[in-house]
Amino acid sequence: MSQSDELAAQDAGDSGDGPIEELAELQVKEEARLEKLFAEQREERGLDDETTLHTFFKLFDMWIQLYRLNKCMEVLPEVVPICRSRGGDFHVKGVQALAFTLWKKSQFNDAVKLFHEIEDLIGCSAALCENMGHTYSSMGNFDKASEYFKRALQCLDKEEELGKKTGDRAGILLGLGLIEDRLGRFEQALASVRESQALFRQRANGKPSSLVAKAGMSIAKILLKLALQEPDDDKRQEMEDEAIIREEENVALFEVTCGEDSPLTASALRGLGEAQKRRGRVPEAIASFARSYQIEAQKDAFDLLGIMEVHNHLFGAHMDLVKLGNPLNRASFRNYLPTVDLALDRVRSMKQDANAGAYYKVAGEFAAFAEEYQRASKLLSEAVCLFKTEDDSKVEGLISHCEELKDFCDAQLSAVRGSATANVSESKS
Repeated sequence: MSQSDELAAQDAGDSGDGPIEELAELQVKEEARLEKLFAEQREERGLDDETTLHTFFKLFDMWIQLYRLNKCMEVLPEVVPICRSRGGDFHVKGVQALAFTLWKKSQFNDAVKLFHEIEDLIGCSAALCENMGHTYSSMGNFDKASEYFKRALQCLDKEEELGKKTGDRAGILLGLGLIEDRLGRFEQALASVRESQALFRQRANGKPSSLVAKAGMSIAKILLKLALQEPDDDKRQEMEDEAIIREEENVALFEVTCGEDSPLTASALRGLGEAQKRRGRVPEAIASFARSYQIEAQKDAFDLLGIMEVHNHLFGAHMDLVKLGNPLNRASFRNYLPTVDLALDRVRSMKQDANAGAYYKVAGEFAAFAEEYQRASKLLSEAVCLFKTEDDSKVEGLISHCEELKDFCDAQLSAVRGSATANVSESKS
């Protein structure tokens, strides 16, 4: 999932009372206040109470902004049936809250069913059609996504003619830009996303805005794609330099609006690292990838694919330095092991198949580079065991690589033990 594919109404602060200012520090304080109030009201009034439910939805807005997805899923299974039985606005708000949460957990098929449930309840609106467009886009169904984004613009035009505005032109333009990007029409995509960001900036009126950063992430990614096609060296460097500037701003905005440990901050850091690496600023790229990796390893909605991507980016950046004649920085790999351990804890709680084995393999490689040979050997053995549960033709090369590296690690351990034994014998004599 691209973190730029954010949902419309929720991310625009569509909570009814108007959003709290987008500063993570203030949001954390408000979260604590609302959690206390919700717990008290739930105890005194029960969950099936109008006041308690209103407080919950205010709290939900804080949780979803701060990516407290586990907290959301602890309460929503109880809240949604109550909201459905109450009907009306509560039905819509309850189902919408669950849809947003599932969307952010990358459960797009489940989320889109809930959006269709809302569509059956209230009909089409610009905001709802935009949300469905983003969801179909994330599912890879670009025809459906395009259909709903176009319907969103039609709804928006009608709503504005009637003097009301329930949709978000900037968000719709962002969605359309993402579709153009995925269809390979990068010039059109860049124009659409730039217009989207300009509207988000205008709305923010000088204040920090996560929406400005979300559009900025798409701008940076598209610039890097266009740079690959640009034959003129000066123009290509200009695109890459702008991508770095955009991603630096994105990181800063997400840190302020969503928090330093937000998955959005992690995504922006990874994008920054990619842009820095492209311009040859490899040590800076390594720092960006390493920080992104740490956040990815501990976020609520753990994504093994995202972990593997940033792991490989980090590894690749170190190899780039080696190719430039620098020695392998083993101390850095030792520093990464606590992050790897965090990710390993999460992977061990998943289904133990070849996908888990793939992470054990790369984690074992990091441990070997850190000269933690015993740990590396164990991880590589686990990887081989899981790879052997798959079709040999698909994993034969992976198994061979793991076994060769494991043999090397075991040889290093034997050499260390032999040296230690020799030293003891010499001391006795």
